[in-house]
Amino acid sequence: MDEKDFMELLITERMGMHCEKFKEDYPPTPEQLEEAEKASIAHDKVFSVLDAEHRKLLEFCEDVEIEESSRENKYYYRAGIKDGVNLDRLVKQMKSTD
Repeated sequence: MDEKDFMELLITERMGMHCEKFKEDYPPTPEQLEEAEKASIAHDKVFSVLDAEHRKLLEFCEDVEIEESSRENKYYYRAGIKDGVNLDRLVKQMKSTD
């Protein structure tokens, strides 16, 4: 495993950990659960009336959206790490000049 693969694995694991922590700390409200259920039912209704070709197209669109969202989340996570490291260095530098 090279450094890039290790970082990818580390970030994926850490994001999963934070996702679980978020779910624990901020559980969905009853209203949010109801909306999610309504959306799921609506999706299933739309999906059920599509022929195989259009189902495949819809699945492709959904997959692309999920991948893009995942890519953005990884970017923001990495940017947050870089910001944290840079701020830590800045604070240490400021303390050392006092």
